[in-house]
Amino acid sequence: MPAGVLVENVAAGMPAERSGLRPGDRLLEVNGRKVDDHLDVRFHAADCDVIVDVRRGKERIALRIEGEDDPFRGVVFEEIRPRVCASKCVFCFIDQLPAEVRPSLKVKDEDFRLSFLHGNYMTLGNLKDRDLARILEQRLSPLYVSIHAVDEKVRAVLLGRPPRRPLLPTMEALLEGGIELYGQIVLCPGLNDGAVLDETMTVLSSYHPGLRGVAVVPLGLSSHREKDDLLSPVTPAVAADVIDSIERKQDVFRARLGTRFVFPGDEFYLLAGRDLPPAAFYEEYDQVEDGVGMVRRFRERFDDAVAERSGRPPAVDRLALVTGTLFAGTLESCLGKVSALNDIDLKVVPVKNRFLGSTITVAGLLGGRDVATALREEAPGYPAVIPAEMVSRANGLLLDDYTPHRLLEESGAAELFIADGGEGLARRIWDGDGRDEPAGTYPHR
Repeated sequence: MPAGVLVENVAAGMPAERSGLRPGDRLLEVNGRKVDDHLDVRFHAADCDVIVDVRRGKERIALRIEGEDDPFRGVVFEEIRPRVCASKCVFCFIDQLPAEVRPSLKVKDEDFRLSFLHGNYMTLGNLKDRDLARILEQRLSPLYVSIHAVDEKVRAVLLGRPPRRPLLPTMEALLEGGIELYGQIVLCPGLNDGAVLDETMTVLSSYHPGLRGVAVVPLGLSSHREKDDLLSPVTPAVAADVIDSIERKQDVFRARLGTRFVFPGDEFYLLAGRDLPPAAFYEEYDQVEDGVGMVRRFRERFDDAVAERSGRPPAVDRLALVTGTLFAGTLESCLGKVSALNDIDLKVVPVKNRFLGSTITVAGLLGGRDVATALREEAPGYPAVIPAEMVSRANGLLLDDYTPHRLLEESGAAELFIADGGEGLARRIWDGDGRDEPAGTYPHR
C-alpha cells in the first residue's frame, strides 16, 4: 500500500490549485508530519498556510499552500482504505451474506477512522498504541464500540477469538483522554443475555457520562449462514425477557445517572408484540441509526407532517408502500386514519425476504428482486414508495445490486419514489411532485 494520501481532484481557482497541487499528487507530509489519510491532512493543516511534501511521479517536491481559512478547500482526497476486522464473530452478518453479493458488501471494516466519520462500530481489538495516541491527539470523538459482554471469556466466544486488546482498559484510556463513546451489544440468546447482560449493563454504567449510552440489538440470522449450535434466533419470549431486564436496569440508572443509559432496539418491541415506548423514553435519540427509537421517530415525524398539511387534499389517489414484514403492522396503523379521512388507497406491501431468508424482516435488508415480485403480486400498476434505507447512499444500489430504475421496470409500478422517513412519506402523499426527496423520483418509461 503506497504511503501518503492521493489527491483525486483540485478545484480551479482554489488555494491548492494556485499553489501548484495537481490531481495524481500524493501528499506524504503536511507541516513536517507524515499523513496516512485525509483526516491526518486536515488535522495537520490547522494553520492557514501549510507546507506539503508531495510525490509527483518519481519527483518529490515541496509546496506552500496559502489559504484564508482552509488551504485544502476544493481538494478531493482518496477515500480511507478501511482496516479489516480480525475477529470471527459468531453472529457476524457479513459472513451470512450470499456469495453473489457485490464484493464491497463483504468488507468487514474495523477502523477507528470510520467509527469517527460514520458511526461504524468497532471492537477496539486491533488498535495499536500509535492508533490510540492518534485518537487522543486528534480528538476523534465520539467513537462507537462493539461491546457485547464485559466478561472477557464470554466476549472471546462471541468475537470468535480473544481480542488483542482488553476491552475495559482500552475504553478507560479513551475516556480518560476525553473521548466520548457509544456502545453496542448484539444480543445472542443463551450467550450474552440473562445474568451476562445484567453484569454487562451494571459494569458499563460506571463509565457514564463518558460512555454516553449503550444500544442492545438482536442478532440477525440469514438463510445463508453456516449453522452454528451456539446461535439461536430471538423469539418473542426472548425479546420480552430482554425488554424486562433492560427496563429494570433503566429504573436504577435513571435514579443514579439521570439517564436510562441502556436502550433496547425497536425490533425487541416489535418481536414481543409490545407497544413502543413514548418519545421521551429515547431521550436524545442518540443511537437512532442503530435502530433505537427509529420507529417512534418515524411515527412522530409522519404525524407532525400530516398535521401540517391538515385541510389540504392529497396529491395521490393511490400508493403502494413497501416495507419489511416486521414494520408492516406499524405502518398500517400510521396510514389507516389518513387513508380513511382522505379517501385514498394506501396499500402497505410487506416484502418477504427471499434473498437473505424469511427471518430477516427489516426493510433495509431487502433486495430489489423480492420487492419487484411483491409489487407485481400485491399492487400491480400502483405508484410505489420504497424507504430510503433500502438504497445505498454511496452508490444508489439496493442490496442485490438492483438500481431503482431496474426495480421500476421489473415491478410494473407506474412510478417509483424513494421516501426518507415519516416526513418524506407525508411529502410524497401530499406534495406529490418529488420535491425535497433526497433520493429522487423514478417515473416509469
